Amino acid sequence: MQIADALRLAIQHLNAGRTAEAAAVCARILELQPANPVANALSARAARRSGDPAGARRHVDAALAAAPDYLPARNLDAQLAADHEPVDVAERAYRRLLTLDPASWSGWYDYGNLRQARADDPATSIAPYRRALAVAPTEDRPAMNLATAALKLADTTAALATCEGVLARQPSHIRANALAVSSLYDLGRTEEADRLVGWGSLIRTYELPLPTGYSDIAAFNRALAAAVRAHPNRRDDWDPTKRAIRGGALVTDVLKHDDPAIQGFARSLAVVLDRYVKDLPSPATDPEHPHLRAIPRGYALDAWGNILGEGGHQSGHIHNLGWLSGVYYVEMPPAVQDDDPERAGWIEFNRPGYGIPDTGRATLRALKPETGVLALFPSYVWHRTVPFTGGGERISIAFDLHPR
Repeated sequence: MQIADALRLAIQHLNAGRTAEAAAVCARILELQPANPVANALSARAARRSGDPAGARRHVDAALAAAPDYLPARNLDAQLAADHEPVDVAERAYRRLLTLDPASWSGWYDYGNLRQARADDPATSIAPYRRALAVAPTEDRPAMNLATAALKLADTTAALATCEGVLARQPSHIRANALAVSSLYDLGRTEEADRLVGWGSLIRTYELPLPTGYSDIAAFNRALAAAVRAHPNRRDDWDPTKRAIRGGALVTDVLKHDDPAIQGFARSLAVVLDRYVKDLPSPATDPEHPHLRAIPRGYALDAWGNILGEGGHQSGHIHNLGWLSGVYYVEMPPAVQDDDPERAGWIEFNRPGYGIPDTGRATLRALKPETGVLALFPSYVWHRTVPFTGGGERISIAFDLHPR
C-alpha cells in the first residue's frame, strides 16, 4: 500500500471510531517515515482519544518539528495545551494557531472556552466567541457559550438576543431555551418565562403503576433499591465536569440489566411516559411553544441511577440531549420532610447552574420527593437537588426521552 493510501485508511478508521486500527496503520507509516507530519498528527489524535496525552504530545511535537505550519498539528497542540498545560501556555498555542488560521471558527471557539472556563474570565471570552460566529454564524456552540458568558456578565439583553438567533433556526434547542428562560426572568418578563417552564402543565408528577409480582409499591421499591445498589454499572467515581451529581454513586445505563425489579420499572415507566404525552396541552393551544411543538412520534430512552449519601446533591443543570427528562424516587432519607423550610433533599426548579449567577428574579419551584412517584419536566428546565444531612440514602432513577 502506498503512503497516501495508508493515510486515507487511517483517516477512515479514525472517522469511524476505530482508534486502535488507525493507530496501527499510522505506526506502520512512521516506521518508514518517522517525521511524516500527517501520520504523526493522526497518531496524536488516536492517542488523545485513547487517554494517552503524553503519547499525543510526542506525536504533535514530531509533526510540528517537520512542518511548523501544519494546521491539524497546530490545532492539536492548542487542544493538548488547553487540557494539560498552564493557561498562559495554552493561550500562546491558540495565538499561534489563530495567526496561521484566522478563519478557524473552532479555534476561536476553543480559545473562548479557555478564557471562560480555565481562566475564569468570561469578559475576555466574548471577543473569541464573536469571531467564531463571524466565521460560522450558524454554529450553535459558540452562540450558547457567548450567551452564557453574557449572563455571567449581567448583559442579559445580549444573552437573550443570542439565544433568539439560535431559536429562530432551532425552536426547540434545549440550551437556548434554558438560557432564554433565565434571561427572561432576569429582565422581569416573568410571564413569558413561566410559560416556557410550564409548572403544572409541562412539569408533572405521576405515581408509578405497580409492576407485576409485588404486593405493593413499598415492596417493589425495596427490590429496586437493592438492584440499583448492586448494579454492575455502579460507579463511585466519575468526571464531575460531565455529571451534575456531587458525592455518592452513579449507575450508568441502569435499565440495561435483567434484574426483575429493573425490568418491571422499565415497563411501568413506558406507561407513564405515554400518559404524560397524552396529558399535555394540545400543540394547537400554543403552536409556538418549544416543548409542545417538538412532541416526538417515537423515542429512545437513556436512564441512570443516582445514589446520594449525606451532603450529596445534584448541582443546577439541564439535559441537553433530551426532549423530556424525569426522575423516579426509589428511596428517601429521613431528612426529606414536608415541613422542612430548608427543603433538604427536595428537587428545585428554575435556579440556573453552570456558573450563571442567581439574580433572585426567577420563579423558584420545589417538589418534595415521594417514593413511588415520578417527576417529569422539559429537558431545558433548570433543576437541582438540595443537599441533606442526617444519614440514609437518596436513591433515584433519572432519565431522558430522546426523539428518534
